[in-house]
Amino acid sequence: MLLFATAVSTLAPRGLARAGWVYRSPGLGIAAWYAALGAVLTAATGAVLAVVAPWQVTDAPVCVAWRWCVQAARGEFGPLGRGAAIVVLLAGLGLTARLLLTGVRLARVASARRRAHVRILAMAGRTAPELGATVVENAQPAAYVVAGHGRRVVVTTGALQQLAGDEVAAVLAHERAHAAGRHDLLLDGVRLLHQAFPRMALFAVARIQLGRLVEMRADDVATARHAPISLARALVTMATANAIDHGPRTPALSGVVAATGGDAAERLHRLLTPPAPLGHAQRAVLVAGISVLALTPAVALLAVQVFPVLGMCPALPS
Repeated sequence: MLLFATAVSTLAPRGLARAGWVYRSPGLGIAAWYAALGAVLTAATGAVLAVVAPWQVTDAPVCVAWRWCVQAARGEFGPLGRGAAIVVLLAGLGLTARLLLTGVRLARVASARRRAHVRILAMAGRTAPELGATVVENAQPAAYVVAGHGRRVVVTTGALQQLAGDEVAAVLAHERAHAAGRHDLLLDGVRLLHQAFPRMALFAVARIQLGRLVEMRADDVATARHAPISLARALVTMATANAIDHGPRTPALSGVVAATGGDAAERLHRLLTPPAPLGHAQRAVLVAGISVLALTPAVALLAVQVFPVLGMCPALPS
């Protein structure tokens, strides 16, 4: 399990970040990244379980380490061995507690900011049924989704004034795609992993790549009903205007997915020169590969339960 988690953590940031099919099918790319993340977390959990109930092979390194820890905790190596075992145990518990507390704290802060932003929108914004969005007074042209119940789509008066009708429709379709796909949750999940393990390359690269892919995926959904050139023009207008100081800006909050997110130059090129879609055979192969990646650790853990000989070290005598 540990070798599998290490292999995926090493290969996924390089392979997925460079894969051309991800650019052609962002939806599959998102699934692949989360399959890699899920596989690593599941395998790491399995490795922890293996320490508690390690492999059957008596000379396996994990079994040797487990026996040493148990014997040290029993005091068979004297006070020094027992002290070392206690230090290791406390360090592990402290790290686990720190990660859990950090996750809870970050989730609470993000939730509080979102609730505050929704309250501001309720007081300062006006509902526009014809747009299916909340309109707020701001010269900065922007459109975004605020996470939470209902996932509210927000557009500024600056966007309505500076964008043509077809451009506004395309931008709002882009934001509704974010809301329907719950992209805020996808980004929040990988953001928490990155903040909990800031030195792990997999989580750092996944955060960047998923931010890029959710924007391309929303572009694909929007351009299924609107002309790509409309969304491209809107993207250029908003990106250009946002580079100029317009006074107070729309707050950048956790859980806000904005229309100008991701790599604007890459998105613009993709809108103006759409890539060839994947063929049915290619998609089938990729779906199968992503499924295998996601399920391998879980299947291995299940196999241990069905065939105990695969997953237990012999118990030490009392």
